[in-house]
Amino acid sequence: MAAARKTRVTTTPEEQETAILAAAAAEFTAVGLRAANMDQVAKAAGVSRSTLYRRFPSKDNLVIALANATFERGMAELEEAVAGQSPADAVVEAFVTGATLIDTDPLLHRMVIEDEEIRSLTSSITSLFIDMVIERVAGALRTCGATMPDDQLRRAVDIHVRLVISYLEVPASDDSLRTPEAVRSFAATFLAPMVY
Repeated sequence: MAAARKTRVTTTPEEQETAILAAAAAEFTAVGLRAANMDQVAKAAGVSRSTLYRRFPSKDNLVIALANATFERGMAELEEAVAGQSPADAVVEAFVTGATLIDTDPLLHRMVIEDEEIRSLTSSITSLFIDMVIERVAGALRTCGATMPDDQLRRAVDIHVRLVISYLEVPASDDSLRTPEAVRSFAATFLAPMVY
């Protein structure tokens, strides 16, 4: 009797990577970094363990790739939210969209707020991420018509980004200040005037 032949995988490397990142997102969201199981990620992605490790040699590599993909997805959503707005309205939309994404997206929330292990792993690149967010948001605000000098625009956006993270890490004790309307009002009253 002839040995059964292994089924050849016909997915492209890009499709495999997409499947791996989706499976990793589900695994890290569900159980966190420490408990995440690479074998479970491979199984959920429909790839072999060797394929997973060929694409991502360690769990740390996978987390960093997932952080990058998550960052790009969030930035695309933020840039779409501010498109066509005035600078002041774009500031409000950027702040509200950023806060909402981190607060409601389970993976983003775990990566930015909840999971100390993911945060400590990505701390070496956190300042790089913040810098990238600042550049992208400043660019979006410039496209919306902001005319202030570049260094001042980047500084204002830096303050906005750090406020989003701070407010989510240590939420206001008054729940009424955490509603979407209250966040929007805060951004319109205190942050929008910083950008012109």
